Amino acid sequence: MAINTEINNIEKEDTDVRLLREMGYTQELYRGFSPLMSFAFCFTAVNVLASISIGLTYSLTTGGSGVTFWSWIIGSVFTILVGLSLAEICSVYPSAGSVYHWAGQLTSAKHAPLASFICGWFNFIGNAAGDAAFSSGFATMVNAAIVINGGDSLSTGVQVAIGIGITFIWAVQNALRIDQQGWLNNLAAFFQISSTIAIVIVLFVMAPQRAAASDVFTSTYNGTGFPMGYVYCISILSTLFSFAGYEAGAHLAEETRGAGRAAPKGIVGTCICSALVGIAYILALLFAIPDVETFVTNNSGDDAPPSLVVATYQIAAPGAAAMALTILLIINLYFAGMSSITVTTRIGFAMSRDGVFPLSKYLRWIYKRTQTPLANVVLIFFVDSLLLLLQLASTTAFTDILSIATFGFQVSYLIPIFFRCTVARKTFVLGEFNLGRFGVPIAVIASIWLTITSIIMFFPAQYPVTKDNMNYTVVIAGGVLILAATYWFISARHWFVGPKRVDADSTPLPPAYVEPEDNTTKDISSEVATSRV
Repeated sequence: MAINTEINNIEKEDTDVRLLREMGYTQELYRGFSPLMSFAFCFTAVNVLASISIGLTYSLTTGGSGVTFWSWIIGSVFTILVGLSLAEICSVYPSAGSVYHWAGQLTSAKHAPLASFICGWFNFIGNAAGDAAFSSGFATMVNAAIVINGGDSLSTGVQVAIGIGITFIWAVQNALRIDQQGWLNNLAAFFQISSTIAIVIVLFVMAPQRAAASDVFTSTYNGTGFPMGYVYCISILSTLFSFAGYEAGAHLAEETRGAGRAAPKGIVGTCICSALVGIAYILALLFAIPDVETFVTNNSGDDAPPSLVVATYQIAAPGAAAMALTILLIINLYFAGMSSITVTTRIGFAMSRDGVFPLSKYLRWIYKRTQTPLANVVLIFFVDSLLLLLQLASTTAFTDILSIATFGFQVSYLIPIFFRCTVARKTFVLGEFNLGRFGVPIAVIASIWLTITSIIMFFPAQYPVTKDNMNYTVVIAGGVLILAATYWFISARHWFVGPKRVDADSTPLPPAYVEPEDNTTKDISSEVATSRV
């Protein structure tokens, strides 16, 4: 049995290595992820328990119970459609570059460099901001635990320091070999499901009062100052952020065995499971709050608790039980942030490998002992730290970070899906996982949804709009993109050719193109050949 399993793994690895070579790349990263690990990684990176919790304050003050619930239902349906489209593309191009790589493959060779350049930068921004959101959420929940225990609330500066500190720990963990992280992700996925079940049971059983069903599904609360029609639109932010990053398995495709099927199934499975887990958790939270308006009013002002989700735990299960639930949430945030940084380092590696960043030759360096992109791990730590420091300058910085992350993800998903149903409509070759005749219609629906919701990310959440509460998404994202555009027009457009195309192997590469070099540890295919002998 063990021999047969080893032979199957060798054959899968051989197929994966060959497919990667056909895409123009050599096997540099360690391929140690099983299909189960791929799903567990996706599920952990999204971690709806943690994501919903850190976004609950925004949800309740921007719509109330009814809007929170129905935003989740609507967002779940469309997210699954987007996930199906991404999974179909991933099956054909299982590359660490994910959406960045796909954008360059699905458009014409002439426009591939610019398309992949734009898509890569958006995805990189989204992932980096997502890391910062988990770091900030972790610090907020640690602060909440201290307050529950009778301590004084930590200052913003101290919470930022905690966020940077936990980001550093996550970065150190990402120096591990990928299969070692894989077992941690398996544990994290199990822990997330177990935690959700435990929290849902506690909230339903121990809550002294429960909201009426009519309140949960139909009541609204508007703490924004804008008309309700506007609130219905911007309320989708927390739902979309909670799902953001479900393409994580695609970024680990070059480290997954049987990636052509495992990575796409991980994407779709994560979307469906996250939607179901989210419904259960949201209902438990909303039924535990008898009256949202009174609840929000009582938990606002100078003496407000650090988080409304922790305040919900306290009214449902005061004392030690609330502390226990908060600790469960902190552990989930820890696992989510660890996985999130892994994803960001992989998109950073893929972009560096193709020469997208300045100094790409150095940023693509791989640590030989663990075959991990260590230079990119360091880069991501510094980028995430800079984003966390924004909280020292603005009272709405955390909401802005959520918007930046969601906006980056949405646009980077839109570009390859849009190409799939337009320029590549008749040339797209179906992979092992495909939607058949439904592929194009689903891609069209997904493109429309992503376009609309991407625009919404720029909308302010408070009225009147001031310099302290404005949505800085357009400023931050715009600033990064201006820098990227400047780099493109001054330098990159003269030599950057985008990801290697399967239909353009004979195209000569310019002198500045960054080819795989001495940091390649060894050719996995040679290992396979040796093992067979």
